[in-house]
Amino acid sequence: MATSPSISGTSSISTLLRRDGILHLGAARVKRFELKQSLSTWRAIRSSAVARASSGELAVAGNRIVEKGRDEGKVLKVGLICGGPSAERGISLNSARSVLDHLQGDDLQVSCYYIDCNLDAHAISSAQVYSNTPADFDFKLESLAQSFPTLADLAEHLAAVVDIVFPVIHGRFGEDGGIQELLEKYNVPFVGTGSSDCRQAFDKYKASSELRKHGFVTVPSFLVEGYETNRHELSEWFKKHQLDPDVGKVVVKPTRGGSSIGVTVAYGVTDSLVKANEIMSEGIDDKVLVEIFLEGGKEFTAIVLDVGSSSDSCPVALLPTEVELQFFGANDLKENDAIFNYRRKYLPTQQVAYHTPPRFPLDVIENIRKGASVLFQRLCLQDFARIDGWFLPDSGCKLSSSENEFGRSESGTIIFTDINMISGMEQTSFLFQQASKVFLDVSASHFL
Repeated sequence: MATSPSISGTSSISTLLRRDGILHLGAARVKRFELKQSLSTWRAIRSSAVARASSGELAVAGNRIVEKGRDEGKVLKVGLICGGPSAERGISLNSARSVLDHLQGDDLQVSCYYIDCNLDAHAISSAQVYSNTPADFDFKLESLAQSFPTLADLAEHLAAVVDIVFPVIHGRFGEDGGIQELLEKYNVPFVGTGSSDCRQAFDKYKASSELRKHGFVTVPSFLVEGYETNRHELSEWFKKHQLDPDVGKVVVKPTRGGSSIGVTVAYGVTDSLVKANEIMSEGIDDKVLVEIFLEGGKEFTAIVLDVGSSSDSCPVALLPTEVELQFFGANDLKENDAIFNYRRKYLPTQQVAYHTPPRFPLDVIENIRKGASVLFQRLCLQDFARIDGWFLPDSGCKLSSSENEFGRSESGTIIFTDINMISGMEQTSFLFQQASKVFLDVSASHFL
């Protein structure tokens, strides 16, 4: 196999960007391709502002807004919803702070809402968004927040007082279609993918099955449902994929858990079932996937932005980021099987290094971006998403795919594994890392 060319030089990056027109996109489609465009919320927000401020009626199809007029002086009312019941609640608060920092302007009015771990909804001040931890939020709710009796009351309130909702709830209720279904029921326009498509993409087992139908290479997996999983069937699955039933290395993860929560490495059938049962016992999910461990794989993630019009999807993937786990010293030898879990993704650590663009061959980077954009369209995603996967320079694994497989190349194999409908948006997130490489302006003074 040929040595991978370096792409650290500016000329190589520019070549990649110009090849599919993303630099042209920034100049031709919009005068300033800023953070608002990078989040893709701003396209939806502008459309909503035009529609709501019109002298005619506001027409909503799903969460899409049809323009019927224009009033340039109209103040746009945005509802920012954060929190949620998942373990990613703290990350949601970080994302909300970042979004709020950049939703500033005389023609914008932002109202903030918080959903706690019990799915109780509250209207909060923008100042309260900057509370340090979820515990701070919960402590201050009784004295500082306006609580809603039910989620339906929240939805009715939003329908009456805001033009569009920006949900930044990660994981359960935020990415699984929960908040989207609620907003759809009350005809509240919102940013992001609709409820039914969220449900399909958030469930890793369903999403993998759908990807296979569309010709993408996927990782072989076994679905564990409940505590009484047939040990014999799992043992046969191990043998089918040339894994030792006693010590074969696999990844065990919840089917509907975001940001690597509950993901762990297991060895053999017995260990796999023990760890699957732990995930279910902890209430993370009642369905668990056992997947082949991708030896020698290099993990990546790509932000995809839909920069088309409300009626014409045009997803563009930014330069992906390679995630490299780093360990130092003899004490870290046991970490050779470590994975990019929730702690390494969001908490301070010296065990992770990020490379944007990734240290992959140019054709692999192009295929990642192309595949992520195609996947975005095939799964009917909207506005923005983060798509994670693996590049295997030389795979000895038998990977599932259809006849017309996407992801195979002379340089190796590309596999998309996880779809995040609402990516983390804090200042150190992949969104900001990748946006900076294509010169997207994140200056607050240039919004709107």
